[in-house]
Amino acid sequence: MKLPKTKLLPYYHGKPSWENRIGYLVDNRGIRLPSVTSILQATKPPLEKAQLTRWRKKLGSVEANRVIQASKKRGTITHELVSKHLLGQPYSCPDLIRPYWDNLLPILDNIDNIRLVEGNLFHYYLGYAGRVDCVANYLGIPCVIEFKSAERLKPLYDEPLQLAAYCGAVNRQYGLKLKNALVIVTTPNEASVTWYEPQQVTSNWHLWKQKVTNFWANNNASCMGAS
Repeated sequence: MKLPKTKLLPYYHGKPSWENRIGYLVDNRGIRLPSVTSILQATKPPLEKAQLTRWRKKLGSVEANRVIQASKKRGTITHELVSKHLLGQPYSCPDLIRPYWDNLLPILDNIDNIRLVEGNLFHYYLGYAGRVDCVANYLGIPCVIEFKSAERLKPLYDEPLQLAAYCGAVNRQYGLKLKNALVIVTTPNEASVTWYEPQQVTSNWHLWKQKVTNFWANNNASCMGAS
């Protein structure tokens, strides 16, 4: 697929760092902000945390770690392929990812006017950072896009708030007015597209802001300092 040339948004430097099991992004001034995924993990309800504990106990630590690492590896490769594809760069798909990639390609044909790929985001006012997969048009509508890979399709949990967080940060950082968001999940057997209308994104944005407030209320404000 030959993508039309579009003007990419400026890229912001962001260096990952970890402290006390919380992931941060550090900007080029040395200011670090907690990541969206870390805030979501830290503010999970007790029931969700208990479910994860039971899952690890059921599989055993060794097998659970193997599954998690395999999932991370698959996700990393898939994201690299998506990035190169959207930016028109050459790539080669490993056999391990081929079924996932074949199901994803027809959906990628609906994406154009690409403005940002794997971009670092800093929302200094609310106090969080993140790395958005893509800002582009899907079927002609500007939106924030998140790509996921999985062994099978499952209900979405954190993704709606994650997308709202990215949408808010993109708008503030670049002065845009994005109102739509999209999650694309690919599996070995099929791929799915979940679209979020402006009303849904706004509702999730309010929920996200409360998550950020709760996170800072339970963490020392000094973690938003120079690294």
